[in-house]
Amino acid sequence: MQYRHILDSFKEYVWEFSNEEISNSTGIDINHIHRFDTNTSPYRPTHWLKKLSKDLPNLDINQYPDTSYTNLRKKLSNYIGVDRDRIVVANGADEAFDIISKTYLDQGFASIESSPTYSYYRIISELNSSKMISIPRKKNFSDNVDTILNNINNTTRIIYLCSPNNPTGNSVDRNDILRILNETKSNVVIDEAYQEYGGESFIDLTEEYDNLLIVKTLSKAFALAGARIGYIVGCKRAVDLLNKVRPPNSLNVISLRLAEFALDDVNWTKRKIKIILKERDRCMKEISHIKNVKTYPSDANFFLIEFLNKSSESVCNSLIKKGLVLRKLKGHPVLENYLRFSVGLPKHNDKFLVSLQNIMDNK
Repeated sequence: MQYRHILDSFKEYVWEFSNEEISNSTGIDINHIHRFDTNTSPYRPTHWLKKLSKDLPNLDINQYPDTSYTNLRKKLSNYIGVDRDRIVVANGADEAFDIISKTYLDQGFASIESSPTYSYYRIISELNSSKMISIPRKKNFSDNVDTILNNINNTTRIIYLCSPNNPTGNSVDRNDILRILNETKSNVVIDEAYQEYGGESFIDLTEEYDNLLIVKTLSKAFALAGARIGYIVGCKRAVDLLNKVRPPNSLNVISLRLAEFALDDVNWTKRKIKIILKERDRCMKEISHIKNVKTYPSDANFFLIEFLNKSSESVCNSLIKKGLVLRKLKGHPVLENYLRFSVGLPKHNDKFLVSLQNIMDNK
């Protein structure tokens, strides 16, 4: 068999176990498994689905979608206040990163990330034959801008920043962004997948800086993770380059229609955001009363939990036996004894909080 031998030593993305796998290993009914590990919205937009069901007979499913995604870009333009010609639509944020990497990276080039962060930046960089340089974050998880700048050289093509950052939940400081943009010609990519939950957007800076790209998605706050809708915002020149690389028909007509419904109903999303953030703060407050457990501030719909006298592995396994799934972070040495919790429905959050208390009390 012939293949790329980079894959022999390649560290792939760590997939979450499926509900079926968890059910088979624990014996728990699949309907009683609650996911707190995917950072998705716990609220299904049923009213959009019902609206879609009425439209299905009239969808031109036998035809390719509009390759330029004109109607969706119009609605995105209204939502973010940027001309539609400065927007590139993608099949989720992950394809957006793929398009960016194929546009800017090649063998001999390098990217920089502020670690720990979303692992897909490294993966997509290495798959495009480029090196990833990971710059450790400060103790408070903020970006170490001095070290980032000191590691930039003539091979650096992309600097990845995530705001709010996955998995730490903190946002990038605007002054840090400006400093990086003003002191380098390297391309800066800011992942704003969770920005609707908190922190400020830096889309406005794309008008002034042609080396800045913003990646956003409808997967998180808009509750459309299964529809796979992402997009990139940049200057016109950058967008023209990205459009040379992007696949012509990676989105389907059903997902496109759902995205249009979502952008016509932003107030629903805003209401759910308020509920989720209230639940996040409630859960953090409740956990603060549990001994030997520490939480960290977050601008997102998730937060970190550190365990001071138990291994995160044992806590995670105990929770799984109860059908409660949190995200392990063993791939990040700094976060070896942490778990990431994303906010679920209040009744499921309550079950988690009681279970965590009992586990820490050895009940």
